[in-house]
Amino acid sequence: MSTTMTALSSPSIVQAEFIRLITTTDTYYFCNAASAITVNGMTFTNLGSLLSISPIDRNIKATSTDLAIQLTGVDGANVATVLAANIKGSNIDIWRGFLDSQNQIITTPTQQFFKRYTGIVSNASITEQFDDQMRVRIATVGISCASFRTILENRIQGIKTTPKAWNFIYASDTSMNRVPVIAATYFDFGAPPVQSSQAATTTPSGIGHQSGGTNIATEPSIKTFKG
Repeated sequence: MSTTMTALSSPSIVQAEFIRLITTTDTYYFCNAASAITVNGMTFTNLGSLLSISPIDRNIKATSTDLAIQLTGVDGANVATVLAANIKGSNIDIWRGFLDSQNQIITTPTQQFFKRYTGIVSNASITEQFDDQMRVRIATVGISCASFRTILENRIQGIKTTPKAWNFIYASDTSMNRVPVIAATYFDFGAPPVQSSQAATTTPSGIGHQSGGTNIATEPSIKTFKG
């Protein structure tokens, strides 16, 4: 499905990036616009040039592309807040919005607000520098994001073939009910059949049989069993 960005036909294009970070305790909204902007009930705090985002690859097919976000100029008192938020594993969404002359999202003929990226925070780092001229400490928060395709590629998932585990997902399925019986049964694969009456068993030369799961080569022999 194609998306029409009518704002691109304007002689003057002003855009901004909008980020929503969803942690286990709270949801944070921020953007690189000059002032706070409210879109679809979400109010994004303006960070201006203090917010930077690495280039986002746009491909026709889904790709495993990571993304880096940096928040520069974080106050030292808020570093503890960033660490306590435990943002690793949080969901992150990024939109691009086109702004009008009032520094608000263009809404005519359609809302010019488009999602560009959806992923999960894979890592977070904090670096600090001391500015000798301003005599202040400047903290930079770096956030590394992984796309959902990367998460799925590294995900290992399965289900045990036991009745309890199977019925947890498929409550009415009885296909695994005999698994415990089969698992406790000993199978001597490849062994000659056991006969209860008088019989003569001949094993051709060069042909082995399995006993207890091990190949055993036998020489021509004739065994007679008397009842």
